[in-house]
Amino acid sequence: MLDVSALLDDTTFCTLFTVLRLTESVNDHGRAEYAEASTSMTGVVQPATARELERLPEGERDKETLTIYTRQPLRVGNLANGTAADCVQYNGARYTVAAVETWPGYTRALAQKELDNAG
Repeated sequence: MLDVSALLDDTTFCTLFTVLRLTESVNDHGRAEYAEASTSMTGVVQPATARELERLPEGERDKETLTIYTRQPLRVGNLANGTAADCVQYNGARYTVAAVETWPGYTRALAQKELDNAG
């Protein structure tokens, strides 16, 4: 297996992107309140390959998808745990993390472009 983690420290390959993570708190009335926490991250961002797209459900394969390699953890949504998927802001667009693989020293994620409000 090829160890790509060394590339994640090379500024030639890395780029800056923002991760938005939904956080939950309880207010004084016992009700849940949600807010997006913004975190800057670096990593290698590239278009997903056809082989990577095969990991997604068939109906999701036509969306613009990025592959992101980063040392910081990213997460997909988990309904049972009540957690929302991370959103990645990159090149002026917003992508939802759809799949994550954790490897020694880095994370590989597939993120799909969200539709803008204009449709």
